[in-house]
Amino acid sequence: MSAYRAVSLGAAMSALLFGLPAAAKSVGYRSPGGREIYDPRDRFGTVTYTNQREFVLEAAVGAGPEGNLGLLMGWLNKPFRGLEWYAGIGFEVNPARHYTGAARYLFNIDGYRPYVGAGYLFHDLYAVGTYSHNVFGEVGYSWILHRTYHLTAGVGVRRILHIGVREDSTLRAADVDPVLLDEQLDSVAPWVPTFALRFSRAF
Repeated sequence: MSAYRAVSLGAAMSALLFGLPAAAKSVGYRSPGGREIYDPRDRFGTVTYTNQREFVLEAAVGAGPEGNLGLLMGWLNKPFRGLEWYAGIGFEVNPARHYTGAARYLFNIDGYRPYVGAGYLFHDLYAVGTYSHNVFGEVGYSWILHRTYHLTAGVGVRRILHIGVREDSTLRAADVDPVLLDEQLDSVAPWVPTFALRFSRAF
């Protein structure tokens, strides 16, 4: 392909891609179901604003509720701006699996973006055969790296509510004293500090 044809094709594609929203607005395209894609009162700047997203995909590292490495899916609750809901799964080097559900409220105070969060953690220490129910809270800050890419740092604490031992756990072997086991479980420190770095992409 000659340079002239390549430039012409690129220009045509650019015009098509950037011209579609304007054409849809002016012509009034509709979806097959008969619903309007754009409201007659919409402004072009609002229609083409791409920083507003409804969902977030987030990767977490550190010693947070999600473990040492986690993946979360979030929903940005549009009716209540700043409120975000997350569900995640993560892994700990113990090894253990973490399952979390959390809510965060992100403030915007003159461009500063602190947040507070709270949630539930199911900690599955599958190698030993124990599990625990936890609640956690954290405070942190969110930086905008580029449009919908964010970096979040959070510190907090989680509270162990209950530790359970599965029937097939090695801790239920015949040579394990059940009274001593209960004493050891009761002596576990219930408060655990947390810290996590999270990189997110909204879409």
